[in-house]
Amino acid sequence: MKNLKYKLKLKDAINGFSLIEVLIAMLILAIGFMGITALQYQGLKYNTDAVLRTQINFLAYDLADRMRLNRSNIASYIDSDTITTSAPTGCNEATASNAANDLNCWKLLAYNTLPPGTTTGISASGRFYTITIGWTDREGDTRNITYTFQ
Repeated sequence: MKNLKYKLKLKDAINGFSLIEVLIAMLILAIGFMGITALQYQGLKYNTDAVLRTQINFLAYDLADRMRLNRSNIASYIDSDTITTSAPTGCNEATASNAANDLNCWKLLAYNTLPPGTTTGISASGRFYTITIGWTDREGDTRNITYTFQ
């Protein structure tokens, strides 16, 4: 009789041990899924930053090209502005290229592309022109990108 009781207790202990193994495996799997989710979130966050920086690059090169096309009036492009919460006016793509229209169209493009409160600045130093674009990122930090060209 004692052997039978011992065998039953041993069998119950083995079944309980299997349940503990399953619970530990599920815990390890859950921690793995949480890690994958955190990596996915970080990747999405950095991808958003990369998209914004790419758009800023395109905008800066677009303005530089507009200025190169209108070299005779290049001094008229020097400007410092903050993109407001309302769309800039005065852009007419059908008119001939002039500095005021180019700046208005570029500001409208920047307004439609960049976050509100973005600052832009165009300055000159001799034959070199500098385009500075500043914005506030998700964390509230101010970021600036500066492009200098001839």
